[in-house]
Amino acid sequence: MVVTAHMLHHDMGVDAEIADYFANRRPVPQQNLFWKGKHIYLSAGFGTLTIPLVYDLQFKMGLDKTALLNDAHVDLMEAGFDLLSRYENGLMDLPAFLNACKLLLADKVKQQHLVQDLFSFFSNKTPAYFAFYRDHASLARSDMFLFTLADLNVSDEWVAAFLPYWYAVARPILIMDDFVDLEEDRLTGEKENIIIELGNNREAIYKAFEMGMKDLDRLATVNEKLAKHIQLRLEYCMNKKCIRSQLHD
Repeated sequence: MVVTAHMLHHDMGVDAEIADYFANRRPVPQQNLFWKGKHIYLSAGFGTLTIPLVYDLQFKMGLDKTALLNDAHVDLMEAGFDLLSRYENGLMDLPAFLNACKLLLADKVKQQHLVQDLFSFFSNKTPAYFAFYRDHASLARSDMFLFTLADLNVSDEWVAAFLPYWYAVARPILIMDDFVDLEEDRLTGEKENIIIELGNNREAIYKAFEMGMKDLDRLATVNEKLAKHIQLRLEYCMNKKCIRSQLHD
């Protein structure tokens, strides 16, 4: 399914220029594992769709649109996604991935404290400046996206204010993924699924859903359309046959 600029703007509340940039003007990155086999930049799944959603969130929280849509900044983000895909596909281990990120960022870092904390966080060390989400591993697995802020001129205060809203987008999306993947994750023994983490039962399903809804209440304060869009998709996940059957056992 093709995601159009109109859908991003009208259905998800994304700024029209940001929507146009990613839906119409940005070419599919070549030789990039994250976009391997794709002929369009954005697809209906939240993998690529999260990009314009989070860029728009950064804009709504005060960042300059010109800086966000600077081609060099977006190039760096895409190169980071390529590295992340290589790590997630087992082509490099975590130390190699983190070292590759350091090489990629090299002299481009403007938000030193965030980058320092992210490298500490992913090395199981205590971050010095910011509070990242640690309560459930399954809902913290997207924080590598935060490396995309490294080359922006943002203050520590802005980062601290942004993080709760970042999680208000990221966690509900991850919860939806875990609802969809629940049966497979149970069969394969996957532990990083929020429902499995919470007890792998009816109560865990309800608790995960409520966690997502609480985050969407926060998101609605900056993008009501997006919060409603994700809420409808989360409710759809709750009505999937494999989920519904467990709620009525």
